[in-house]
Amino acid sequence: MKRRKESRIPLLLIILGALLCIDVTGYIVIENARFLDAIYMTVISISTVGYREIFPLSNAGVAFTIFVIVSGLGIFFYAAVFIGETMIENRIRKILGRRKMKSIEKLNNHIIIVGFGRMGEQVARELNAKQVDFVIIEKEPERYARAEEIGYNVMLADATVEDILDVAGIQRAKTLISLLPTDAENLFTVLTARDLNGEIFIITRAVELTNEKKLLKIGANQVVTPHRLTSQRIVNSVLKPNVVNLIDLVTQSKDLALSLEELRISNSSPLLGKTIRQSGIRQQYDAIVVAVKRNEQLLFNPPPDLTISDGDLLILIGNKENLLKVT
Repeated sequence: MKRRKESRIPLLLIILGALLCIDVTGYIVIENARFLDAIYMTVISISTVGYREIFPLSNAGVAFTIFVIVSGLGIFFYAAVFIGETMIENRIRKILGRRKMKSIEKLNNHIIIVGFGRMGEQVARELNAKQVDFVIIEKEPERYARAEEIGYNVMLADATVEDILDVAGIQRAKTLISLLPTDAENLFTVLTARDLNGEIFIITRAVELTNEKKLLKIGANQVVTPHRLTSQRIVNSVLKPNVVNLIDLVTQSKDLALSLEELRISNSSPLLGKTIRQSGIRQQYDAIVVAVKRNEQLLFNPPPDLTISDGDLLILIGNKENLLKVT
């Protein structure tokens, strides 16, 4: 939006210049005026300063002068107001941009979203609804302007540049989501991000299925392939519609009390070293441990005597409020 508006300024100047040429030429042809006199008549007519004409006007000249005043005055003032408005907006954007940079500096354990296309916009909307802190990096001015108008923390920049990811707080972020339109762009972003922060969790998308392994190999923790996800969902909706509906309700419904949450076990967790039965998750929080992820292995329906270890990821299902107390 910003780029589109600024691109009109040269066009307006060209139109104004063309109109001046037409006006000057008109006086020369109609009144046989000298070039300098024609310019003078054009300027005093458009500016409406009220000076008298320096040569007598014929009826045709009077009619042409009316055209000069009406057309020139309208375009001149429109261009002046438009340019002034654009300059003020740019000033405001710079002030707001500095404020946003300060707010980004305060973020910690946040999410970085690279790309504000259709998928990026949907991800941002969901995270915002869940009140999760995030920063968007978008290099296309129109998409940047849309994110800015919504009120998101957004940077107009190229995420493949190391300095940009530093400004976005990659050292303090917990997750980076790269949703750029091409696999090559996502590859460079993943490489740069992994080089800057070896611990950050990176999610990216692969447009081509053949690039999924490459993205995982260079440092992505998870690769989303939209075409495969869409086809799988369609097939599951046909074969297991009730299961799909249940998953949607649990993961997406805002009204349902039931929810799925993750709990990462650290060396300071009170659950460390206890079995699932001893943890009290079911008794105290009325929640169920659906699965445990350990060393990249996912254990579904773990036995109650399974000991909880450092680094385990517990997947819980239960009441939203109770799960928030656990996680």
